[in-house]
Amino acid sequence: MEQLSIFRRELDELDERLMTHLAQRFSICRQVAVYKAETGTPMMQPGRIAAVKAKARARAVANGLSEQFAQELYDAIISEACRLEAAIIEQVKSGSSLVTDSSTN
Repeated sequence: MEQLSIFRRELDELDERLMTHLAQRFSICRQVAVYKAETGTPMMQPGRIAAVKAKARARAVANGLSEQFAQELYDAIISEACRLEAAIIEQVKSGSSLVTDSSTN
């Protein structure tokens, strides 16, 4: 049972790092949203989305993970990024005070 505790602790540490990296990714997405709002760049960039998903699938396979898993994971990540971008772009356009932390809904 001690070995199981060790595995769980290692998984908990990895999960913490994973959330930290996702938070960093979404922080950059918030910066992208402000840039897009200020420059009038369209929020949706289908070519970029396709490229990100293709890279994710390739990275997954290269690391022994399934393409389907990568697709579903990046669908969720991109969905959240788009939600954040849309909210921030709307705030910038409406002249509201900008909320760029994780409380953006």
